[in-house]
Amino acid sequence: MTIDTDFHSHVSRSSAQAMVREARERGLRVLGLSEHVFQMREVRPLLAHMPLEGPEMALVDYIESVQEARQALQFDVRLGLEIDFIPGKIEAVRELLQGYPWDFLIGSVHEIDGKQLENEEGWGEPPQAERAWQRYMELLRQAVRSGFFSVVSHPVRLFVENRHLPATIDEELEQLAAEARSCDVALEVNGFDVATYPQLVRRLVRACALQGTPVSVGSDAHYPSSLANSHEASEQLLREAGIQRVRIWRNMSAEEYRI
Repeated sequence: MTIDTDFHSHVSRSSAQAMVREARERGLRVLGLSEHVFQMREVRPLLAHMPLEGPEMALVDYIESVQEARQALQFDVRLGLEIDFIPGKIEAVRELLQGYPWDFLIGSVHEIDGKQLENEEGWGEPPQAERAWQRYMELLRQAVRSGFFSVVSHPVRLFVENRHLPATIDEELEQLAAEARSCDVALEVNGFDVATYPQLVRRLVRACALQGTPVSVGSDAHYPSSLANSHEASEQLLREAGIQRVRIWRNMSAEEYRI
């Protein structure tokens, strides 16, 4: 395995130090920690509808925990945050996050016009479900164009509950990849997605290769045991498509390394 970074991981169900210890055990070189923004006390009033995944935390406490893990374990840890892209709320969220020493910011679409991607109701009959995919892709493109994010994560996550792909899905993915390239925003190859529906991720990766879009790799680990989940399979998908570089960040500036 030559992908030796993981730039999508969470701390609320364990701790920053536990995640960093596991990263070292797994032979990673750099770990990007990126807790959900809705876990942050200052932002919670704007995103109170999002289910908590652990105790609320203040932004300063989260940041200090990451910095302390970096110092205590002498490991290259980068400070990030996973931010829900919700039109009408994103500017208020953005204002609350100004002035902190972020290394990278992940943009994620977890809901479509108020409806969670993962829900018990489903997405209706095929025509309605296909329209949901088109709206999802539109929101992802808006996130890319917002100028807020280093990377847009799990761009095919809707497939978890909506298997009704539109006939135009490859064109949609290529349009997303083209916009990301134009805006110099990476698209994420997500470990959960690779493990769950690799064929659709393969189509995403192919679109990135065709458009020359920067790619990030993240496990989306919520527990230490899930760090670097699917890295080998992710690397295989990238190599199949001819992608040879993985993007990471420091101080909101992009870096890349060869695989």
